[in-house]
Amino acid sequence: MAGVLHNLYLKSPGPVQDLAVSLYGAKLYFREYGSEFRKLLREFEAHAQYSQADLEAYQSEKIQQLVHHCYEHVPYYRRVMQDRKLVPNDFRRAADLEKLPILTRQTLAENSDDLVARNYKKSQLIVGYTSGTTANPIRIVWDKRVCLIKTVVDWRQKRQGGIEPFDRIAYFIGRQIVPATVKHPPYWRHNWVLNHLFFSAFHLAHKNMDCYLEKLAKFRPRALEGFPSTLSFLASYLNRLGQTFPVKAVFTSAEPLLPVQREAIEKAFCCKVFDFLGMSERVIFATECARHEGKHLDTDFGYTEIIGDEDAPHSKGFGRIVATGLHNYAQPLIRYKTSDVSSMYEKPCSCGRPFPRIHDVTTRDEDIVTTPDGRYLSPSALGTATKDLVSVEHLQIVQEDLHNVVLRLVPRPDFRQEELIAVRKSLQNILGDQVTIRIETVENISRTSSGKFRWVISNVPLKF
Repeated sequence: MAGVLHNLYLKSPGPVQDLAVSLYGAKLYFREYGSEFRKLLREFEAHAQYSQADLEAYQSEKIQQLVHHCYEHVPYYRRVMQDRKLVPNDFRRAADLEKLPILTRQTLAENSDDLVARNYKKSQLIVGYTSGTTANPIRIVWDKRVCLIKTVVDWRQKRQGGIEPFDRIAYFIGRQIVPATVKHPPYWRHNWVLNHLFFSAFHLAHKNMDCYLEKLAKFRPRALEGFPSTLSFLASYLNRLGQTFPVKAVFTSAEPLLPVQREAIEKAFCCKVFDFLGMSERVIFATECARHEGKHLDTDFGYTEIIGDEDAPHSKGFGRIVATGLHNYAQPLIRYKTSDVSSMYEKPCSCGRPFPRIHDVTTRDEDIVTTPDGRYLSPSALGTATKDLVSVEHLQIVQEDLHNVVLRLVPRPDFRQEELIAVRKSLQNILGDQVTIRIETVENISRTSSGKFRWVISNVPLKF
């Protein structure tokens, strides 16, 4: 049904699409805003003043409630716990979740229906899909409360950036709000209810930048939100012209935010960037505070583990994120193994908040290049080599195997060969002499179906 409605939307004229976006905004307003939203926002902001012990007690209580619910109403977990001779009282604290198996993406797909709670009516369920870079999105089911709480923790971060609900925000994200076949502006649609303007991420090109900036100037947003690749493209255009477009804050997510992208965005928009991590599965939320010293894990939203090879628990360094959502009772996901990769900070943030921190997240382990001498290079590390390649439209690094890397690039009309020579030398120094670098000039580098841009792709399996 959702696919049919989306196709109908794409075939509708622009004014009808504007109306549809605003009607959807009205639906979100009644579901996720209002008195309950304001009450929960006050409660969750108060969590930032908790002691570490109080926050852990809150998390333990939520885990106990969740496990009891799963045992009573979710067939998959009832079966798993009975097979392991477990009962809800065996789960008193977060670490007790290790008594349950890790939930993989494949297991989720194969047991999608059995993971849905039987005490929910069909009319109470909200259906979504995973939005990563994989080709086959998986059906996810939410209840209304987890959608509300996701909005609450999102606004808890936005208020750190000085942005309040119903402030004007311009979004540059992966929703196809304008059909890709449209060749002329407007490349945006307005949500009048929530005061949001959605720009198409699929029409960004130098020939369209002036109309994008003209519309932004008329809208006068207090904040921008979008993919790092999209906002840095817009920022780079402004920086090359020596122009700025001041806003109060910029929020980025869904892709690794490279230091060179953060620098370009903050220069163009004269403000700080607040990067955050969220997932369609609603198991984790991690946000930057005003100190920008890494992402705080919102442990009142989910419980997070870092695991190593062979799913070894409590990996002290670099590893995959396994997360448990605390608030989605419609389809609970306990110890869900994500494709995200990160590590934990050992020291707390100087802001004094009790939430632990994780380092920058690589959104897929396939985004990490492994060198023949055993080093792991994240997109941020590789970005130091390519930051001076400014005369290209887009570039992408693809590791074909352990010894071969391809640097694909879309050149601009003012492309300078000497830039490429310097960048190739810098990249070679990082990768080492055992790696061969091949250059490919292409006309276009495609995004994923969800609008994300993978600027690093590795075909070498990652071992921690």
